[in-house]
Amino acid sequence: MSHLKQSTLLFFFVFALQFCYGNSDTLLLHNGTLINGEVINITSYTVLFRYKNEKTEQQISKYAIEKIHFESGRKQWISTKIIINGESDWEKVLILEDKNQNSGLIQVSSIRAHTKFINLHTANTSDIKVSEKLQREAAKLNCPFILINYERETVYNGLIKSWGAIQEIKKAFCYKY
Repeated sequence: MSHLKQSTLLFFFVFALQFCYGNSDTLLLHNGTLINGEVINITSYTVLFRYKNEKTEQQISKYAIEKIHFESGRKQWISTKIIINGESDWEKVLILEDKNQNSGLIQVSSIRAHTKFINLHTANTSDIKVSEKLQREAAKLNCPFILINYERETVYNGLIKSWGAIQEIKKAFCYKY
C-alpha cells in the first residue's frame, strides 16, 4: 500500500475515534472498564453520570473509579486502587460509611463477627474487636470493602456497660472491584 493511502486511512481512523469518543467524558474504573458519557455531578461518595446517547442518570461509587478524563481535556484522579493479598492486609480493608458507596462494586459474600458471650471488653473495645474481625474475614476473601448491614449490642444480666457484660454482633457484605 502506498504511503499516501496509509496516511489517508490513518487520518480517517483518528477522525472516527475522535468523533466517537472525543465528545464525552470518560470514566476509567479500577477493574479496567471505560465508561463514555457525561459526568453530571461528583458528590462526597459517588459520581453521577449518563452513558453516551442515553438520558438515564447512573450512579457509581468513587471507590470504583480511578480517574475521569473530561471532554475539556482535564483529568481528575478520583481514588487509588486498594489491593488486598490475604489476611495480612486486613488493615487496608475499608468500612463503607454509606450504602451508596457500594454502587459499581461487586458483592462477593456476607460475613459475620461477634465477641464471646463472656469477654473482657468494654463497649468501645468490643466494637473495635468485632470490626477488626470483619476486616480480617474480608481480607481473606481479597475484598477491599465491607458495608456493615447489621449491628447489635446485648447487655447481659441487667448489668451496666462494663467489662464482660456486652456481646457485640455485626454482619456485613464484602465488595471488590
